Amino acid sequence: MIMTRVFRALALAGALTMATAAGAAAPAAPAPAPPAPTFVQFSPSATKGALYRPDPVLYPHPHVGVIVMHRDSNYLSHISTKELPKRGFVVLGMNPRCDNNEAACAPWENNALDVKQGVNYLRGLPGITKVVLLGHSGGGPTMTFYEAVAEQGVAFCQQPVKLMKCSDALAGLPKVDGILLMDAHPGNGINAVRSLSADVTNDPAVLNEGRAPRTNWRLDPFDPRNGYRPGGMTRYSDDFKSRYFRAQSARMNYLIDQAKARLADVEAKGLGDAPFVVPLGDNARLAQIDLSIHDSTLLPRKLLKNDGTVESRFPVKSVRVQDVEPGDEQGFDSTMFLTVKSFLSVRAVRSTSSMDGIDWCSSNNSTPCNLQQVHVPLLVTAMGGHYFIRDAEQYFDMAASPDKDFYVIEGATHGGTECVPCEKAPGQYSNATKNLFDLMQRWMDKRFPA
Repeated sequence: MIMTRVFRALALAGALTMATAAGAAAPAAPAPAPPAPTFVQFSPSATKGALYRPDPVLYPHPHVGVIVMHRDSNYLSHISTKELPKRGFVVLGMNPRCDNNEAACAPWENNALDVKQGVNYLRGLPGITKVVLLGHSGGGPTMTFYEAVAEQGVAFCQQPVKLMKCSDALAGLPKVDGILLMDAHPGNGINAVRSLSADVTNDPAVLNEGRAPRTNWRLDPFDPRNGYRPGGMTRYSDDFKSRYFRAQSARMNYLIDQAKARLADVEAKGLGDAPFVVPLGDNARLAQIDLSIHDSTLLPRKLLKNDGTVESRFPVKSVRVQDVEPGDEQGFDSTMFLTVKSFLSVRAVRSTSSMDGIDWCSSNNSTPCNLQQVHVPLLVTAMGGHYFIRDAEQYFDMAASPDKDFYVIEGATHGGTECVPCEKAPGQYSNATKNLFDLMQRWMDKRFPA
């Protein structure tokens, strides 16, 4: 494929040279529109897909298919469905069975069956010889879980330590040929414990009524006595952070015990499932306020700079800005409306400290745990304008793949675009999207040549 692209570029350059020599002054013709996507309705589940192909003139024989899917978000028009076909790849953007309804992800483990449909669909397309999974954000635990089970079997996701176990329906998942991680998060349960408000009561009556008044100013992240300063200047003390992270874990462990007891009750009564509401249970992440939390890699890592060069001599520091401002206190934490099963399957994880004391393998929804069982080639990317840089470094270090690489994309947002608020000069990170997908192209071309 690489040589084909070289010959095509040389031919185009020759044509332009002849046109110039002939005195041609006509403006260049506009680039042809990409082929329209093909809608795919999978069955028997509600899984949907949109298939994007590269330009057949520029890329007449694509042989690598990429699947992108989230836990519950709409990825039918994900940024990769535009960028990767421009670089010669077939891309299947998918919506899982519980798209836009996290409470319907019960159990979340069955999303692997939706990925399976996508894998089989791509392998059945003429010319496709390699299938790669792209895990962006919540797609990280989704895709790594799929491949871990494909390689290790259902014994992996039925271990006693798991809060929710997978079913035997996941046996025999077809393996893929590689995984791309694009600012993947560590897991929904891990995100959840880091997003729990810690300064609330755990009184079951209060929880059941959907009310959770703040009860402890010593754990209030917006109290100036705890170090809060507006405008990105907050730096909490190590003591406050330690207490807050331990309190988040204690609250999560309490919620898990409540959910497991309720699950035993509904199953004994043959009810199947039950509502599970967590007031002040989401989006209370200290790293959104204190920019020093998980703000860099520990070791020198590869930074893909805006000019396309790579710097690897230093630890890489995020350029993100504070995204919680004065007046946002009421929106800093919100209520989770789930079911008992969807909570335990998607939003729960055991821990002693929400940042550095996670029991990674207590949940199947765990990128670090899953990658310890995955051996296909792996590219880990983190966005330099977001807060998963340290997490991504951990994935890379923990991954079992003998062929693995890790880059931070300078100045990129979580969505892979230019982080304008992060810039100190206009256009400082203007090549973020191009650099990210050029990197993916080079990585796949090297491992899966035509």
